[in-house]
Amino acid sequence: MFQKIADYSERQYRSLTGLSKEKFEELLPIFKECEEKMKEQHYQIYEQNYERKPSAGGSPIFKKSEEQLFFTLFYLKTYPTFDVLGFTFGCSGKTAHQNLYKFLPVLELALESLDCLPKRSFESVEEFIEFMSKHQDLLIDATERLHHRKKDQEEQKKYYTKKSKTHVVKNTIIATPAQMVLFVGHTVLGAIHDFALFKAEFPPEFAWFLLFNIWVDLGYIGFSKNYYTAQLHIPFKRPYKTKENPEPQLDPVKKEHNRKVSQKRVKVENAIGGIKRLAILQYRFRNKSQDLRDDVIFFAAGIWNFFKGFSFS
Repeated sequence: MFQKIADYSERQYRSLTGLSKEKFEELLPIFKECEEKMKEQHYQIYEQNYERKPSAGGSPIFKKSEEQLFFTLFYLKTYPTFDVLGFTFGCSGKTAHQNLYKFLPVLELALESLDCLPKRSFESVEEFIEFMSKHQDLLIDATERLHHRKKDQEEQKKYYTKKSKTHVVKNTIIATPAQMVLFVGHTVLGAIHDFALFKAEFPPEFAWFLLFNIWVDLGYIGFSKNYYTAQLHIPFKRPYKTKENPEPQLDPVKKEHNRKVSQKRVKVENAIGGIKRLAILQYRFRNKSQDLRDDVIFFAAGIWNFFKGFSFS
């Protein structure tokens, strides 16, 4: 199978890795360099702790960097169980599990070297403004991912969202009109409201958005009361149905405003759709690792930025 990786068609590369063949080959030497760098660091730490060189160990299943990168992207793109993953690559489920957690940090380092990874948090307003300074318009939204249902009823409530009527986790996303993902908030449980999550990440007492045009949906009602912006673009909400107004409608001016906001704001939806090309973000998340649950959307955003040719440098 590995001898044929280079012979896969463009369609197979995209369906199995989420990258084009050209992008896979562009990422490969960076991945190889990072893998060697991390291996050398491991050897140095081992020698310091044990005062001897590590043993050679057995023959690895994935000998070449292209095999390691393909294996890692294949898991993220298709999200099989570890038993199925191991069967596909000719090893046990346990071996597949161990190798995945070995290669994921290498992929993260490679994407970091390419300066494609979005921010997760900001230490200060000044850092935020400096990072976002190239972008006048910021599109903000939250995205949900299905999560396995907890056995404990109290735990279930923390994941349950009335909006989707299911158990989810969610993240705040900030993107540009060009669909570049600038910020991916840390993963939180689904019961937290989108705007409450946003205010926890960007405390309203600071002037985060004073210099930017902000585009949001109706999930962020109250944004203007909490934050100062250069200009806020949010749709008008349709009036409530009453006896006096049984069929409430917006007037033509407000409808036109909503249409323009929607045309611009849909780009953040497109960016989220690009992130979610990886099946690990589409299917119900079944892994037990909370770190992986948070990391995968971060990696997916970096892969999307890389795929689109975006870089922060």
